[in-house]
Amino acid sequence: MESQRQFSARESTRAARLKRRFITVPAILLSFSVGAVLFLPTILCAFFADALRKRPFPTVRLLAYGLWWLAIESGGILRAAFLWLRFAPMKQLLSKNSLRAHSKLQHWWTSSLIGGARFFLGLKFRLEGREFLEAGGPIVVLARHGSQGDALLVAAVLAEAGLRPRFVVKRQLLWDPCLDIVGHRIPNYFVDRDASDNRIEIENIGKLAGDLSQDEAIVIFPEGTRFSQAKLERAVDALSISAPERVASARRLHSVLPVRTPGLLAILNNAVTTDLVLLNHVGVTDFRNLRDLWVNIPFPAPLHFNAERLVRSELPAVTEPEILIETIDELWEKFDQWVLVNQKN
Repeated sequence: MESQRQFSARESTRAARLKRRFITVPAILLSFSVGAVLFLPTILCAFFADALRKRPFPTVRLLAYGLWWLAIESGGILRAAFLWLRFAPMKQLLSKNSLRAHSKLQHWWTSSLIGGARFFLGLKFRLEGREFLEAGGPIVVLARHGSQGDALLVAAVLAEAGLRPRFVVKRQLLWDPCLDIVGHRIPNYFVDRDASDNRIEIENIGKLAGDLSQDEAIVIFPEGTRFSQAKLERAVDALSISAPERVASARRLHSVLPVRTPGLLAILNNAVTTDLVLLNHVGVTDFRNLRDLWVNIPFPAPLHFNAERLVRSELPAVTEPEILIETIDELWEKFDQWVLVNQKN
């Protein structure tokens, strides 16, 4: 039911949303206005600086994409305001027509940002196993979490296959006003990864999978955070206490973190016949800051996606969680091996 839809355990109250948007919306609109005024002199200075360094104009490209991003964010905010005026006065903001309209807005926002990254930053990506996505939904997508822009890239891949995503993503992304506004009008869940009691988070993640349509995919990043060797070691240590039977499998991983199972099991429990898709990728470094990004512009290698579809009837039932988790761990080891092989290519 629409009235039961949950977006966040504590960040989606009216007061929290207004307080956050009072900061983020003016900041984006003002930044775009100032950036547009200063763009020409700034880009000329960047051009000469890049020419002196004999680099392929990374500063120019990055500044141009920054203004492009601000323009798309501003356009998304204004289009979301128009949709509010269209649907809210009639109390239809969560209706099916509104859902479709906001999904189209999400597609526009995603494709525009990716298109800009292709044009300005040299981003390229290819997808193996496209047929597994084009076979349609509903599906549960387990996606690798390897970079800051994973949600955006996954949304673009799914959109090209005609699928509308529902995301389980961290609540910090609500500080992007487009994700905040539109993400609260179509099904998503912004999870609090630092919650001291995660039972409410898990319950709400499960609710997100309750009424998937044929053209929808629920996307979860089951590692919970981006990979690092230190995080892998901490995850193994944690499993040695909470699930020692999973430690051997986790220790065989090299490039991904072990699956955090509670949220995934909650989804599978409410989507009992839905196929799973493992969506892997390599090719874009996890840039920790703007300098990392600047050094790698234009991107040296294409982002390589791989999709593998798992027929739900061929997997252990969710009523046998131990066997199901063991199977998922085995699949995740193969997932990890794919990363190892393709990172070298």
